[in-house]
Amino acid sequence: MSILDQLKKLNKKRVLTTVWSLVAVSWIALFGVLFVVEEKSIQVAAATITALFTEGAIWSTAAVTGVAVVESRKAVISAIKRKLTGYKSA
Repeated sequence: MSILDQLKKLNKKRVLTTVWSLVAVSWIALFGVLFVVEEKSIQVAAATITALFTEGAIWSTAAVTGVAVVESRKAVISAIKRKLTGYKSA
């Protein structure tokens, strides 16, 4: 593997680590806001921002890893459905 390929792989890891770290921080902040703040407008704003960060992270992950966005969303949705319904594919 050339040095350039190693650098690309390292940069992908950094980008994904940064993106998903921001998502984790936004979820922690959301739970903090939900338990501390009583105003609904602030709670809704925090939930909206968290949802947008999470959606952006999914799209960014698909773009960085080179997976077609539509296919990655289908895979994520089907994995969630399998978890919720308990369906196990053969």
